[in-house]
Amino acid sequence: MELSFYPYHLNIFSELKNMGKGRYRNLRTVFILFIIIITGGCKNTGKITEPGVILTFDDRNMLNWEKQIPLFAKYNAHVTFFVDRFDELTPEQLQALKRLKEAGHTIGCHGLRHRKAAEFCEKFSVEDYIVAEIEPAIKVMEEKGFPPMCFAYPNSNHSALTDSVLLNYFRYLRSGGIRIDDSSSNKEKAFVPVNDIRGKGRLDGVSFHPKSKNDDLVLQVKDAIKRLKENNELLVLYAHDIRNLGEEGPKNYITVEALDEILSYAHKYQIKFYSYEELP
Repeated sequence: MELSFYPYHLNIFSELKNMGKGRYRNLRTVFILFIIIITGGCKNTGKITEPGVILTFDDRNMLNWEKQIPLFAKYNAHVTFFVDRFDELTPEQLQALKRLKEAGHTIGCHGLRHRKAAEFCEKFSVEDYIVAEIEPAIKVMEEKGFPPMCFAYPNSNHSALTDSVLLNYFRYLRSGGIRIDDSSSNKEKAFVPVNDIRGKGRLDGVSFHPKSKNDDLVLQVKDAIKRLKENNELLVLYAHDIRNLGEEGPKNYITVEALDEILSYAHKYQIKFYSYEELP
């Protein structure tokens, strides 16, 4: 291990100098910056060399996510879960997240109130967004024992400005809005060469909500997995809930059957499932 500063460390000292200019509004910001330095400044600087999938799930479906810990373990898959409204979670939900973390998965930030970042900043300001949505979300996650190092934009709503500012708080950001069946060049953004991952502050994910193992989305992801192997690339997928067909829950979900099919197929092709904490 060696001391190495993540992207969100780059402006810390200049930001502290700017405190007198009013850029940050209270001493809590100093505390957050201090925590970032002492807890995140030292990281494993080894590179990822093998292709893989970064599988992510959003919102607050942790009671169903927890049920799939044995399935993830079966294929040695590490996953990232982006959670919003952390201050409203029940003890049962927090316990589920604790079990997921103990199983080797990453718990990321999805904002305090799931606000759309770019829209909020246009209506108010980026400073208001940080104070209302990011700093309190980080604070409560740290208090509950889940300090976040990555952030997923609600509704994939972002801008160059929000990227620039949020990379002072998180090592990685995740956007989305890409479909695996998109035939345009837009889909190309989702495929990142392994050797380029270190320089990527924001990764663009592909929406993935198949309902059966024969779903067209499953077939298309299988094709993508073959490409990852051939080109030595990484691909981010995002979904929301995990449950069986016919069970009640959010409209955006992947069935257990479809998830098992993809995990099994990737394992066959020796494609790893990385969590965000495993990225360089």
